[in-house]
Amino acid sequence: MQRYLVGAAVLALTAGAAQAGGLDRSQQSVLSLFSPDNTFDLSFGVVTPTITGSDALGTDYDVGESYTQIGLSYTKQINDQFALALIFDQPFGADINYDSDPLTSTLGGTMADLNSKAFSAVGKYQLNDRVSVFGGLRIQGVDAKVALNGVAYRNAITVAGVAATVSGLDSSLLAAALGGDVTAATAIDTTYGLGTTASLGAAVTTAQGTFAATNGYNFEMANDYAVGYTLGAAYEIPDIALRLAATYHSEIEHTADTTESLLGSATNSTVTYVTPQSFNLDFQTGIAANTLLMASYRWAEYEKVDVIPTALGSDLVNLGNSQRYTLGIGRKFTDNFSGSITLSYEPEGGDDTVSPLGPTDGLMGITIGGKYTKGNTSISGGINYTKLGDADAGVADTAVASFTDNSVVGIGFKISTTF
Repeated sequence: MQRYLVGAAVLALTAGAAQAGGLDRSQQSVLSLFSPDNTFDLSFGVVTPTITGSDALGTDYDVGESYTQIGLSYTKQINDQFALALIFDQPFGADINYDSDPLTSTLGGTMADLNSKAFSAVGKYQLNDRVSVFGGLRIQGVDAKVALNGVAYRNAITVAGVAATVSGLDSSLLAAALGGDVTAATAIDTTYGLGTTASLGAAVTTAQGTFAATNGYNFEMANDYAVGYTLGAAYEIPDIALRLAATYHSEIEHTADTTESLLGSATNSTVTYVTPQSFNLDFQTGIAANTLLMASYRWAEYEKVDVIPTALGSDLVNLGNSQRYTLGIGRKFTDNFSGSITLSYEPEGGDDTVSPLGPTDGLMGITIGGKYTKGNTSISGGINYTKLGDADAGVADTAVASFTDNSVVGIGFKISTTF
């Protein structure tokens, strides 16, 4: 029963991974370790988000772009106690584009295109018929392009840049003064001399004109490969298809070459950052004849993911930690066909605003999957519909656009063969 049901459920979850917390895409599953000897899996998914919103300047946005996901794995049972899995996945990603006029909208011209790929070799050692431990290494590559533009970023970046030229001046105080706050203007003039607010305001106006004329801020990060590790353990009762598997993925530190363009100047430098450590807990058990209960939990530490380029001087990522829960039922209907239905949930974060590069907060989704098996080969398919949580996109902790009533559809396919 386990062999016939699980593939459809896992594939369906992959199809529903769009817009998951942080930048998660593949959920970094290593469950192919538990496949039969000489099993090869190929999965493919297409994800189509609908992420629409509007700003106070009257601009409507449709920022979610479709993308594809590919996964490969091969499992080899070396002997009675040791198995090896080779896995390729695309663990993290972002595809956001505010295709509006940056001169008349708060976020027009802002975009993010982040890609990743990971190659893992994970070995499993069977301590006895119920307990196993596993671990291995993964090499991971990440590259990205980001643009920050529109009235909101134009104001925030230029005010921060001008404030940085005055020792000890907080950019939020300068922003308040230039916005008409008399108390803030008086505080600046008292500290730095009469007329300082006016002169800084003139400098900001000049910088804003240059920002608009030079297409805002642009950032490109070259692909960088780095190595991390995976550790885990599992408890199984094969007679009832029970398995509880816990998997830890380490954070991976990258140092990448970068190119920035800001206010007409180009800066070539490097940036050091980490991709998040994470923990997966996967559970399944038979609950009746030909029926399987499945559940999972994933946590990823995105608060530690800071990408701070040299010229910009502030974090491009700015995400909170993510949690994802799933619960599903799989059932074998005939000797050849099984199906599953799975619910997924991510709670909302605690912040008032979210990054414009990920303008949703939390999700609830449903996935339906099916699997047809003939001999040593099976074909699985899954379709997912996810309702995305409403959110206010913020720049410098100020809401500049609102996103509501959004969703995502994912479709996935998987071919598995044992030879």
